Amino acid sequence: MIIVGHRGARNEAPENTVEGFVHAQQQGCQYFELDIQLSSDHELVVFHDTSLKRTTGKRGKLINKPYSYLETLDASVNIPNWHNCNIPILQNVLDATPHALQWQFEVKTDSRQRLSMLTQRLYHFIIENNLRNKVTVTSSNRWFLKHIKKLHPELSTGYVAEHRLIDPVKVAQSLGCDMLAISISLATEQTIKRAKQAALHVSCWTVNDFSTMEILKRYGVDSIITDLPTMALERFS
Repeated sequence: MIIVGHRGARNEAPENTVEGFVHAQQQGCQYFELDIQLSSDHELVVFHDTSLKRTTGKRGKLINKPYSYLETLDASVNIPNWHNCNIPILQNVLDATPHALQWQFEVKTDSRQRLSMLTQRLYHFIIENNLRNKVTVTSSNRWFLKHIKKLHPELSTGYVAEHRLIDPVKVAQSLGCDMLAISISLATEQTIKRAKQAALHVSCWTVNDFSTMEILKRYGVDSIITDLPTMALERFS
């Protein structure tokens, strides 16, 4: 079972920062998940929330700010003993993690116009950095997954499932996905079995305790996304 660092190592270091990914890599993590949004000037920015408030203490939405402003913010205000960890662009993170073997690039929901622009920028980024065999592009936005698969069918994609009202396996199959990134709240043994029968890589999030990790391993989950990759690697590597 593969251990995937969630936003780097979310409970060990500031999430979605270069420093967080470097920390996780130093602890032996080689598989990562991160979040991608477009800044107002269309840079591929690594950041999870819509609002800047939780991790930087500043007001406003990321999508309304140019990267020249975002890169000045400290995204570690909610993590003790860490300082001056700026919001990175995707290239910053990639350059700082040369030992990474595989990535999950989760694209956050936005307008269709901006998602179309993000699709092209992300595709060129993947090709220019020779990442086609090292990246699965994931999202909970079904329109985006259809769009990127239609334009670039050679890319690996994954459906991020978090709601009980739909069948996650059927949705992932209908979208032509290679991966089902499934919330722990939906990860029943039957659902995982069906996903495996459908030849989907099953990646479960967010898993932070040993007992749940053991259960998911027994169910046949391919990878777990955890805020505590150091702890998980010590147990399962």
